[in-house]
Amino acid sequence: MRVLAVLALVVGALAFVPPARADHARFAPVLTIDPESARELMERGGVAPIDLRVETEFRAGRLPGARSLPLSTLAARLDELPRAGVIVLYGDGPAERVLGAYHLIRSRRAGDVYVLEGGLEAWRRLGYRLER
Repeated sequence: MRVLAVLALVVGALAFVPPARADHARFAPVLTIDPESARELMERGGVAPIDLRVETEFRAGRLPGARSLPLSTLAARLDELPRAGVIVLYGDGPAERVLGAYHLIRSRRAGDVYVLEGGLEAWRRLGYRLER
């Protein structure tokens, strides 16, 4: 009986909760791209891979044509992003950090911005070429 009372209370409280909205700017959907599609796009041109790792990791190996914009300096260097074309963001750290960079860039730049699914590790697993 007590369980039914608690359940009724919870269901009643949920009636007053506003529905979720898909247009919430802070948590907008994140566009991702798999390594295969990213590679095809990069081969066609007009794509700017952005490496969010620290500079030493960038120098050790990166996606072909990638530019280094470490997360720690990204906010101060947003003007260095290309104004047109597709941006593909990647890193090797926690996905939350890359997603934070994604939302920051999307809030300041029009155009297509994607997060590379699996980051640099997924690129490596497929045996794709890295620049050094």
